Amino acid sequence: MTVIKHNEVQRHLKRLTQDERSVFYPVYLLYGEEVLTKTALQTVLNVLMPGSARQYSYETWEGLPENVFGAVQSLNTYALLDSGKVVALLDSPLFSATQKGTTPSENTRQGQATTGDASEILMTALSEKFPDNHYLIMTAAAVDKRRRLYKATEKAGLVVDCSVPQGDRQADRVAQEAVLKERMRSLLSKHDKMLEPSAFAALCDMTGFDIRTFQNNLNKLVDFVGDRESITAEDISAALERTKQDPIYAFTNALSEKDVGNVLFYMDSLLSNGYHELQLLAAAVNQVRRLLVIRNFATASAGGVWQAGMSYNTFRDRVMPLIQNHDTALKEQLADWDRSFTGDGEVAGESKKRPAGTDLLIAPNPNNAYPVYKLMQRAMTFSREALLDALKVLGHADEYLKSSGQPSRSILTDAILKICSRLET
Repeated sequence: MTVIKHNEVQRHLKRLTQDERSVFYPVYLLYGEEVLTKTALQTVLNVLMPGSARQYSYETWEGLPENVFGAVQSLNTYALLDSGKVVALLDSPLFSATQKGTTPSENTRQGQATTGDASEILMTALSEKFPDNHYLIMTAAAVDKRRRLYKATEKAGLVVDCSVPQGDRQADRVAQEAVLKERMRSLLSKHDKMLEPSAFAALCDMTGFDIRTFQNNLNKLVDFVGDRESITAEDISAALERTKQDPIYAFTNALSEKDVGNVLFYMDSLLSNGYHELQLLAAAVNQVRRLLVIRNFATASAGGVWQAGMSYNTFRDRVMPLIQNHDTALKEQLADWDRSFTGDGEVAGESKKRPAGTDLLIAPNPNNAYPVYKLMQRAMTFSREALLDALKVLGHADEYLKSSGQPSRSILTDAILKICSRLET
């Protein structure tokens, strides 16, 4: 029926809702860049099934071949509510995988379908139509437009192209920049902010074409500038530069944001670039310890002025001085402990050692309050018990890494998954 680009979805569906003669498409295929595909999916859902009905009449299935038979069965089963039903097959490989087989087999019904089986089932379902107000949504990373399944889907419903050229040609860069500008305008308009041209160029240079990171950084910048309308290149240097300079920061930052996908992504990237598992484990331990220290501070009398939803400017003016006083007192206490163990004198020719326990400081760099502000926000989303439990898991992983014969990457991955599940509580 129709093929449109990702930025046309809202307008296209709005026209359908305004035309009383129009009927919504029974099937939707959304493919391409992950963030754009997810955005398009939410737009389609908001039109097909708005409001509370979605929690009763919306089903999601992982788009593997063995799930297709069950999804189609569900799609052809009448919904409990008059509003209809939406079934989604997410991240399906069927549109790009090499097809084998031509007809559905008995294995399909036993959860062992081949790609060819699943494709045939879908094409049969598309040709036979669905019950009224029943809709199928499929998402895919990529499509092969030569495949029969793609052609059948295009004929039956709406295809939304969310792909963006990934090359380095001038035309590719122009297309990527257009997408980032679109995301920038959409996000900043909600906060009455604007990004200066030099700041946009600096942000693109820092993130490359990574929509998720680009959006996350924009949100950080909105918090950073507070009431100020304009975001400058200097703001980007102040608020975001550390991510570029310290790759482990991206890993620990994702951990504090409870973003399992990005934690594992950055972990794999760092390990592939020569970092050792023990380095990443130590970084995770330090981050969890900092979250625990900050949470304890915020809930104590010294941190009593902190409130959820506090603006960055208020934090900088009211809370940051208390943090600096806390850190100064801690440094003095640590120095006293060092002197009690080592004595006051120094051995000639020996350099002074870094004071023990400085990783317990809330603001090691007090000149930049913004990272502390963000970490304070995140720390308050965890329970004290969850953080203590996470430290135990990391401690066990340290023992296994140093003493067991298991693959180091597997031990680290298992520990990360365990603590992320605990931090969610």
